[in-house]
Amino acid sequence: MWGNLPSSDQLFFSSLIPATGAFIVISLLNTAFVSGIITLTEGTSFLYHIRFNLKHLLVQILSLGVLGILMAVIYAQSPWNLLLVLIPLGLVHLSLRNYMRLREEAKRAFEKMADLLAKRDPYTYEHSRSVAELAARIARKLRLPLDQVEKIRSAAMIHDIGKIAIPDSILQKPGPLSEEEWRVMKTHPVIGADLIKDLEIYADVADIVRYEHERWNGSGYPRGLQGDEIPLGARIVAAADIYNALTTDRPYRPAYSPHEARRIIKEMRGVELDPRVADALLAVLEEEQEPIGEGVSAPGPSSPSAPSPAPAQGQEADSDSHREESVN
Repeated sequence: MWGNLPSSDQLFFSSLIPATGAFIVISLLNTAFVSGIITLTEGTSFLYHIRFNLKHLLVQILSLGVLGILMAVIYAQSPWNLLLVLIPLGLVHLSLRNYMRLREEAKRAFEKMADLLAKRDPYTYEHSRSVAELAARIARKLRLPLDQVEKIRSAAMIHDIGKIAIPDSILQKPGPLSEEEWRVMKTHPVIGADLIKDLEIYADVADIVRYEHERWNGSGYPRGLQGDEIPLGARIVAAADIYNALTTDRPYRPAYSPHEARRIIKEMRGVELDPRVADALLAVLEEEQEPIGEGVSAPGPSSPSAPSPAPAQGQEADSDSHREESVN
């Protein structure tokens, strides 16, 4: 195939194939080793980091590979010519470093927003941590891919971030909300989704945050979606959110016992909650044999020791209602 080419070109193409093969092998091994170390130290998914690198860093990795091959070829001709490659090599390195720095800065910015929300409403912060853990367990019970589990956990951690725009007079009100106050409170999922939708680090979970308060029977908000119209991640976070809210003290009622909370979840199955997700939640609770999310109490006046009656079907039992409010 290369018989008619000059000898210098033949040498170039003959060295190109092994150099390309070496780059592919080394890149795969390096990615696998780094992903393995992160998996062992942080307990996250090995395949998740592989897919992340291929999805978000593919251009940079390929650019480094092309430059590496070019450096090998140039070195064979004249080592001094390697100086010409340093400029594009430095630009690729700078691009990769800036990309990771921007991701870290975006993450830190939202962590600071979460800290600010925690100071305004300590219940919301602790509640989000508990919901994230339970939502991840539900997702694993449903045998979702591990990268999906991580997305659902991330969404659950910030599912109430939109409350940062809700006035303290509403967010910390110890009694029932007025209709106007309730209308304002119901804007927080949309606000939260709009805050994160343009950030690459959270773009994949924006719809989970936006639709976490939708309900299986269409009685939720902001759009009244029902059934499979609701993203699966949102349905999972909703189930974890409701169970955690039921088993924690609220300003308008004391916490339900785990037994009572499970009974309410069974009543909501197929009505407010996706039946498959509700079954997975109940299975997780039965396996754990210990209540998840108990012990988080919202600020407010003391409540009587006996829990109030269970909410009727179609009533809101989730964490931000400040009352068991109908959403029809």
